[in-house]
Amino acid sequence: MEYVRDKQQTQQVSPVIKVYLTDDQFKELVPSLLDRLSSDLVNELIDKRIEKEQAPYLKQKDFAKWIGESVATVNELKAQGLPVSYALGTARYGKQSYIDFMKSKEKQNMPGGF
Repeated sequence: MEYVRDKQQTQQVSPVIKVYLTDDQFKELVPSLLDRLSSDLVNELIDKRIEKEQAPYLKQKDFAKWIGESVATVNELKAQGLPVSYALGTARYGKQSYIDFMKSKEKQNMPGGF
């Protein structure tokens, strides 16, 4: 089990202790546990999640998950001209590049030759 004492200190590891409680004991204990839950810790976790979601470039597997498709589909899109950036020895797929790419495909496929 790991916990953070405050933002200036590094993570400290405490021993893991198993405690078995009855349902009634657990219900009695929950309110005091919730009172002690650090709002700073929760906010930090939320900030990390938001930062991750707002990352402009993703690795292929994460990108596939973000667009809701398979890695094979990402490869097919790449073959059709989806822009790819290379950083740290891996291909990175831009969220905005994907959106722009898909919009350009929509315009190419519109009736009337737009």
